[in-house]
Amino acid sequence: MINDYQHSAKYYKRKTLQRLAFAGVLLSLLYRWWAHSLMGQLAAPVLVYPYVDLTYWSLHLMNIPQWISGNYVVAVLFDVLLFGTALASFIFAKKQFFPILFTFLYLIYFVSYNSFGAHHTHCMVGVLLIGVPFWFRGEKTFGLMWEGLRYFTLWVYSSAFLWKLFRGSWFNFEQGVAIFMNENATHIALNPDAWMNGVYAFFIAHPMLSFLANFGAVLMEGLFIIGFFTKKYDWAWIILPIIFHTMTYLFVHVMFYELLILNLAFLGFSVPLSSDESGCR
Repeated sequence: MINDYQHSAKYYKRKTLQRLAFAGVLLSLLYRWWAHSLMGQLAAPVLVYPYVDLTYWSLHLMNIPQWISGNYVVAVLFDVLLFGTALASFIFAKKQFFPILFTFLYLIYFVSYNSFGAHHTHCMVGVLLIGVPFWFRGEKTFGLMWEGLRYFTLWVYSSAFLWKLFRGSWFNFEQGVAIFMNENATHIALNPDAWMNGVYAFFIAHPMLSFLANFGAVLMEGLFIIGFFTKKYDWAWIILPIIFHTMTYLFVHVMFYELLILNLAFLGFSVPLSSDESGCR
């Protein structure tokens, strides 16, 4: 059965997957540089919001985020290392050292950015986790980790659907209009001539269309549950997030494109079956 699936699906070599992954990582880092949000661009922030996460508290108790962000030279060197390890992971696709080092550096950046930004930025999780499968030399271990990343991605979207379903907000008729009004009121006030204002006003004036738009967006998330039972539609789980995040960006100004790096998890990887190729190293 496994062999039949491997012959019927398109698979990618680990080296190709690593280069695709870190090409996405580099694009994310370039975006963050353009958005002035790298460590060297945080301007030594003083407000900290570690919330209740033990990882956050541990790093802050060791004074790591404060020490890096509070020293401009160190912060710039940190950014150079972040870019450098991502680039090295792209070029030297057979070396495990660079993805490991990048992941730990990005974890520090992830915690620092979220702490000083006073918000847990969920879209960064994809970049944080995409390098983990490449820590492992054994092809079978890598394949299992890549498969785990696939199921994690399915959970990201399906859990969002289940949250809205169990809370009842999915069936709340006023939810659609509330989203359009709450998320776009400030935008309309600050950008009175923006071309999307007419679109927002149209949906606000037509509550049924607002409800259907919200209903359809949540349904997209719910469709990911199918992926837990079959890989037949993995191509759809690559396309749907692009549509979903484009919709949320245009209509509610939620910029989650960085999460699209997890789409790579739906590109197949052929796990070696012979014992001599399955070293868990």
